[in-house]
Amino acid sequence: MTNGVMEDAMTASGEGQTMTHGPPLAQDSDTARARIGFPYENLDEAIRLAETIRSKGGTSCELTQLAAWLGTTRSSSKFRGQVSAAKMFGLIESRNKLASLTELGTAIVDPRQRDSAKVEAFLEVPLYRTLHDKFAGQLLPPDEGLEAEMCSLGVSDKSVAKARQAFQRSASSAGFFAAGKDRLVRPSASDHGSGSDVADESEEIPPAPSAGSQDQGQEQEQLGPSDPLLTGLWSKLPDAKPFSPSERSQWLDLMRLALDLVYGDKEERATQTTSTSAKPPEPTSHAANTEPTH
Repeated sequence: MTNGVMEDAMTASGEGQTMTHGPPLAQDSDTARARIGFPYENLDEAIRLAETIRSKGGTSCELTQLAAWLGTTRSSSKFRGQVSAAKMFGLIESRNKLASLTELGTAIVDPRQRDSAKVEAFLEVPLYRTLHDKFAGQLLPPDEGLEAEMCSLGVSDKSVAKARQAFQRSASSAGFFAAGKDRLVRPSASDHGSGSDVADESEEIPPAPSAGSQDQGQEQEQLGPSDPLLTGLWSKLPDAKPFSPSERSQWLDLMRLALDLVYGDKEERATQTTSTSAKPPEPTSHAANTEPTH
């Protein structure tokens, strides 16, 4: 039994040891080459575990509870691999039979911070950080060459295929393959959305009216009288056509009369109403009122 497996066995038996890499081992004991840490589970699986802690336990929970929420048992190799991956990505800490979210784990379950937290979590893994530093912005080797590179960094021949698959899935999830799966490019801040507090680019937001346009609208609303009689006369003013002196005089006379009717006192209004409504007497015909003479 290797040191890493022994540590996990002690954790599973409740002796309070912290799982470091978990089975399957992320370090190789069958070679004399340099060892390097890597998970067998990909980043999305580690995030799923962190989200389960957040939704079910808040910030921490017992490992036994966590395994049950994930539909497995604490002693299963799958669960121990998930816990190991979540730890290696920096999302949780496990100690004394408890799993707790780290600051990075809390950020990665927050939709507003998830994208940037994924980048940070990906680079927490020693193998991934080393590959990124070596191939940043360059063409990655094909699968066979990538596995050979991993072996040269300390991954065993038995584990390299799984290590490569977890690496590629994690890089894709964190956005490092945005330029293509043959290039490992770290996402910039502009490549990520900011979550629920950023407006959807597909939604067109109408520009806010300027102060000048608001003032102009208010002036247009206030321009002109509100009384129907005055409004009717106001609407008779021509926009562009000629407005002869006689027409202007007639309009002013009518407006003066209307102003007296609207704003004058009761006596003035009564006088104006009487003068406008009274009809002149009909002329009598002299011939009709005289008797014919013989």
